[in-house]
Amino acid sequence: MENLKAPLPLLPDETHVLIVTHDVDWPLKGPGTSHILDRRARFDPEVIRKVEEEGFNPYFGVPTLMEIEEHFGIRSTFFFRPRYDDESTADEYRDTIKSLVKGGWEVGLHANSTSSIEEVVREKEIIDKVVGKSIVGSRVHFLKISPNTFLNLAAAKIKYDSSVTFDKEKIDPRNSGFMLKSGVIVFPITYMDAYLFSYMGLNEKTVNKFILKTMKELFASGIQLLTLLWHDNSIMMEGGRAYSDLIKKLASNSDITILKGIEAYEMVQKQGIH
Repeated sequence: MENLKAPLPLLPDETHVLIVTHDVDWPLKGPGTSHILDRRARFDPEVIRKVEEEGFNPYFGVPTLMEIEEHFGIRSTFFFRPRYDDESTADEYRDTIKSLVKGGWEVGLHANSTSSIEEVVREKEIIDKVVGKSIVGSRVHFLKISPNTFLNLAAAKIKYDSSVTFDKEKIDPRNSGFMLKSGVIVFPITYMDAYLFSYMGLNEKTVNKFILKTMKELFASGIQLLTLLWHDNSIMMEGGRAYSDLIKKLASNSDITILKGIEAYEMVQKQGIH
């Protein structure tokens, strides 16, 4: 991993921004019925009934996220993998991706590997083709940053990335703001659902209070920009179901501006950061 410095505090005064993002880690058909039933305790009984009787895939949470965000008047960024573990590609998500783009959401690259320019270019082209235009944002799957990740992203014409986290076990001020690395704007991940429910030991009843409290503290300390990652496959699970109430509270807070990744990138660009 490249040596990354602390975020740059170079936004206009009184700016309080939250970038909202989602990773689509699983293929459209999901992980399979047996995988889900082995984890049945994570889901409501009605969800499990639909899995058993209808073959329902509760890991496909993009429509639910869209419905929540539409209701509260926000838009976010969804990162799709070009190729999934079952060898299916992002093309299977074509209808979903088209709906996202048409509705004002952003779609970016959830890169499987950034170890070479050729890999990044090849994967980006898959997402570009489905989206119908050149995308500008990325996040590396599993946050597996290679030594030349940012150089390779820049060469592939990726403008911003959000694959960095300095600490999984607590809310670290270093996981905020933005950095410039090899010509790429980097937005560290401040909050990730998976880390909140594992390393930080939170649950569905405590997570939102914790997020709102620490956000307030971070903004009060002078930090201006935070990034949230909430996986689409968690939205129907215990813990992940808290997202709707979280967005309700955030959207009603006039002190916080919720942005897509590309909007945050454009805001940074206006400050002369290149």
